[in-house]
Amino acid sequence: MELQTELFKMNPLDELDYLHLLRFFGRNKRKMSCMDRPQTFLNQLRDHQLILEEKYQETINSSEEMQQKVYELLCWIEKERHPDIKMFWTCVFKEFMMTQYPTLKQLRDSLFDGSAELASHIPVTCGDQQGVLYLTKLAKAEPCILRNNKWYTPKKFEKLGGKHRSRNWKQSIRCNDTKLKELFKQGHLKCPGYNKSKAKKLMPPCSSNTVPAISDSEEELEEEEGEEEGLQANPDEDEVSIEDEVELQGNDCSTQSSDTDKGDYREEVTDETPRVGQNVFRVICGALSGMLHKSRFASGRCGKSIRTEDHWLSPVEFVEQGSAAPHAHWRRDIQWEGQPLSSLIERKRLTLHSEQCFCQLCHPEPKALEEQKNDDDCYVCGSEGNLVMCDQCPRSFHPECHLPRLDPSILGDDSAWLCTFCIWNMNEYLSQMTHEETLMHPVSNHMLQCHYLLLSLYNADKDHIFAKDPCIHVRGYSSQIVTPMWLDKITEQLLDQQYTVGQLLTDIQLIFSNCDQFNQNKPEFRDMGIRLKEFYEQEEEKVFRRQ
Repeated sequence: MELQTELFKMNPLDELDYLHLLRFFGRNKRKMSCMDRPQTFLNQLRDHQLILEEKYQETINSSEEMQQKVYELLCWIEKERHPDIKMFWTCVFKEFMMTQYPTLKQLRDSLFDGSAELASHIPVTCGDQQGVLYLTKLAKAEPCILRNNKWYTPKKFEKLGGKHRSRNWKQSIRCNDTKLKELFKQGHLKCPGYNKSKAKKLMPPCSSNTVPAISDSEEELEEEEGEEEGLQANPDEDEVSIEDEVELQGNDCSTQSSDTDKGDYREEVTDETPRVGQNVFRVICGALSGMLHKSRFASGRCGKSIRTEDHWLSPVEFVEQGSAAPHAHWRRDIQWEGQPLSSLIERKRLTLHSEQCFCQLCHPEPKALEEQKNDDDCYVCGSEGNLVMCDQCPRSFHPECHLPRLDPSILGDDSAWLCTFCIWNMNEYLSQMTHEETLMHPVSNHMLQCHYLLLSLYNADKDHIFAKDPCIHVRGYSSQIVTPMWLDKITEQLLDQQYTVGQLLTDIQLIFSNCDQFNQNKPEFRDMGIRLKEFYEQEEEKVFRRQ
């Protein structure tokens, strides 16, 4: 430990992971772009080959305002050179750089505040359980999660959190809002010892002094062999050994969705008391209801943290819209489970930022404030990334997830854009045809309705169970199901206009009948298909049977 502390003092950036450094960069690139006389700053980036000569010349010779050009350059680094984010901070945190640019010194002090603890362990949650994951122990395949002075393996911690049916601790255990599965894929976590049976099959021989890490391709193969076994193959319910655990790790399914941090206002948190690690709380004020997201909460006025059906609102904005009382106050009049919102602050489930806080939520630039009006995750797939934000509703989409597909160039286009849901809601479709006549029409005559229906199904399928080809991800599926069907296949055939409306609806129904047939002995998973089918029938009635 003394040696680790000494190394941290010598080179603290070694103790910070890629994800932390990249997020810190994203929050502070606007601040860096406002530094006076940025010539030395740009020279340093060029000298360390973080920007090529062409980009350098384009920036310094531009007729546009220098601040804007530097900001655009930093956005380019964030997108194109993000694997070198550690090198970026290393070169700008040189002493002579911080002497010339006090902003860089402030950023360094802010970045390293509390970073030693971040390097050695991270907070994790699973279900209603909270613990601390020690990275060194994880890498050695030792019991690595500490809870109430007891050590747990990831598998046992998953069972403690009530998620053992999924048999996929990388999926069930989270660090803040991120599944451990994502941290493994991005290379921030390693635990070869917990995967040794798969490692023997996939990895070349290595010396006894080398600790093998699972590569991205190996991780994908591991997921393909194990994906959704709990949903379709009825695995044994008994406890499995560490050696056998890898066979079950691809399972994306559980009887209850754990993704309570998504932006959809329809999601519910049903517990009577706040869970340790809970990230989303259903709140009401008068007749107005919404979901309060812990990650966006800063104070009453700062941080648009409450997602309603139509907007992201700060607590003050939420109470202004929901309460008719002349002296309403957000702490008292916003209710959670019949209690004032202040109860969550008192229980330390929500943390108020100080008045001196300079984080992105408390002192955002106008552009960042504008971005708070939309979801942080894609409405279709639920993941982050380069998102196109609707200018009328809170939804955000990846260009490739939206229907119709969007040209990626729209990401740099500042013109107004409306998503399919908003266009749908702006129009009334009073069909002059009977339902039977509509079914005979080609989908080209009803593309907006079809896009709306499929996007709604993607969003309702929170665990993405029905989106991918089950023959690839589910063992034994093709031997039992004669005509497999999944949402991605339907989408591709819709985009190629291979359907009539009736054929499209028939293929959607086929997904549900296949699920029912395959899961005859697994009612909890069969019910997932039933619930999605019920949702589909409501939407299909609305879309194609308006009179």
